[in-house]
This record gives sequence, structure tokens and C-alpha cells, in this order.
Amino acid sequence: MPTSRFDLILFDLDGVILDSRSNMERAWRAVQNEHELTTPFEAYFAEIGRPFADIMARLGLADRAAAIETTFRRSSTETISQTEFYDGMADVLSRISGSSVKAGIVTSKDEIRARLVLERLDCHFDIVLTPRADLRGKPAPDALLYAMALLHTDPVHTVFVGDMKSDHEAAKRAGIAYAHVDWGYGDPVDDDRHRLSEPQMLLTLLGLD
Repeated sequence: MPTSRFDLILFDLDGVILDSRSNMERAWRAVQNEHELTTPFEAYFAEIGRPFADIMARLGLADRAAAIETTFRRSSTETISQTEFYDGMADVLSRISGSSVKAGIVTSKDEIRARLVLERLDCHFDIVLTPRADLRGKPAPDALLYAMALLHTDPVHTVFVGDMKSDHEAAKRAGIAYAHVDWGYGDPVDDDRHRLSEPQMLLTLLGLD
């Protein structure tokens, strides 16, 4: 069996493990209705992966960000249990969890919703990082660097799995490998060396197939 050079694999959540587009779209409709916004969902969706406040600023909604986020989180939480994992992902994560490779989550999703999602999976994550005041959100590398520090893992032995340009940039700024999932929501960057077309390829990447 081939041996992976990666001792730690970190995952984004939305668009990588969880197919949450429909959940986000319902939540954004609630935002549009309650706050009388005409900003289309597609404009919001193009920015996902960044901290919510940063998205609002990029959409010109910074002055209403807190109220909009409250509505969005409430609506999203109400239907988060209806979201589905990508086919084969739960089994792949279970395989990784049972191996010697450490695994973690680095997501822009808040802790409550992230936990509601992850508790449905039969696997263990060594670290779950959600937004916090002392760490800048993606595309800043802070959370990735923090995860490696806590898990005593060198950047050369770490890979981050994502689907958005903000994920790619965060990995690049952290000095770690990046794997882009083609089933996600964003387009790959030209220099994405690791391209994954199905979850099973994660096991190949880690030498676990």
C-alpha cells in the first residue's frame, strides 16, 4: 500500500463534505423577505467561503451585516438537517477517521450549524475550527496555521481540501498543499495540482485506497 506524505488533512465543509446550496438559498430568501433586499442569491453565493461580515461588505451591506446574519443563521439552522452529504463522502471520512492520518474541519460556518452537520457523521475529527474573533477568516491562513500548531503537524505534511478560490488562497498563504474538489461550488485555480473528481480520490491522495 502506498504511503501518503500527508499526516493531516483539513476540510472545508460547504461544497466539499456538505451539499448545502439549497439550504443557503432558502436562508437568503428569508433575508431578502425580512430585510427587503434585492441582492440576488447568486451574488451572495459567489462569495461563500469568506466570513459572513466580509461577504456583506463585498456586497455593499456592511451596515446591515449583523441583522442579516441573524436572519440567515436562524433560517439556515431550521433546515440544516435536510442537507445531504455528497455521495460516498461519509464512507470516505469514516475510512480516514480509522487511519493514522489526522483530520480536521476549517469552515466559515458558525459553530452551532457546523456541529449539527458533523454530529450526523460516524467519524472523528481531531479539530473543528469555526469563525472566532482572534483568527482571521479565509482567505487569510490563520485557521489553517492554528490547526497545524495545535495538532503538531508541519505544513509540508498537511493538505487542505476546498472548493473556492478563498480556500486555495488560504492554503497557499499557509504554505500547505491544496486539493480542489470538482464536485464543489467554485472553479479550480490554474495551478491546482491536486484535482479530485470524486470523494474516493481522497483515499488515493492519502495512500489509504
